[in-house]
Amino acid sequence: MRVPFVWRRTAEANVCMWKDRAAYWRGRAETAESQLRAEVAARRTAAEKFSDLFDEHEQLTRDHARLAARPARFDGDKARHAAARIERLVRGVARARAEAASETRRADRLQARLDDAVGMPQGGRIANSGPWQPGFRKTEVDH
Repeated sequence: MRVPFVWRRTAEANVCMWKDRAAYWRGRAETAESQLRAEVAARRTAAEKFSDLFDEHEQLTRDHARLAARPARFDGDKARHAAARIERLVRGVARARAEAASETRRADRLQARLDDAVGMPQGGRIANSGPWQPGFRKTEVDH
């Protein structure tokens, strides 16, 4: 049997290559571990939030079930009070609508008088408002 003959440079290059490869795989493993830790933390946070929401929903559901199980009571005083309030609101709305219609008619009459005063034709537009504007000077464009 023959003893294998290995050059020192070749042996050192092989050792360097295997150290680099081991460092690469160690880096990948560390990255995977940190990603796994982040994923586990995110899952734990999501599970806690889900649990809190579920507990809150259960509490609301229990409260609603408890309230629904109680027999409904008719309160005549509250009903009379609500009916009187509704009647007051209806009268107030009718009064406000009448006032708005009156003001609209008044504003329309005033606008018509203003249009007549400045010479605006009925439903038309004024071609030149210069004659009644303060500081009006006739220019070449106005001719």
